[in-house]
Amino acid sequence: MPNNRWSIKTIYAALISFGVFFANIVVAGSGDPEAARQAWPMIEKGALLVDVRSEEEFSAGHLEGALNIEWNRTDELIAAIGSDKQRPVVFYCRSGNRAGRAISVLTARGYTDIFNATGLDALNATKP
Repeated sequence: MPNNRWSIKTIYAALISFGVFFANIVVAGSGDPEAARQAWPMIEKGALLVDVRSEEEFSAGHLEGALNIEWNRTDELIAAIGSDKQRPVVFYCRSGNRAGRAISVLTARGYTDIFNATGLDALNATKP
């Protein structure tokens, strides 16, 4: 029998590792289910819901009742929230990155009750 460098076990382990690696990328890109679960009670109590993705992404699917204001349109976000800097607001995007950026800018401007629900997929997956 020829001396083969690759055993069946080695190939199998490599394929499993490869699959786990890509599964983690997909999950990470869709948001954090725990953050999404925490967002639902806020949404149900009437928090302003803002989707900070592009118009194209929003058109492809969004949560009912969500406003679509892209993350970098700070003046529009502030106008939508209004003068009450303690107004509850829940932001989401695809993964939580853009929502986090919007929240950072708003926090620096004194807004306090704002929450990053991370991604639309995570919100849909955890919807009560």
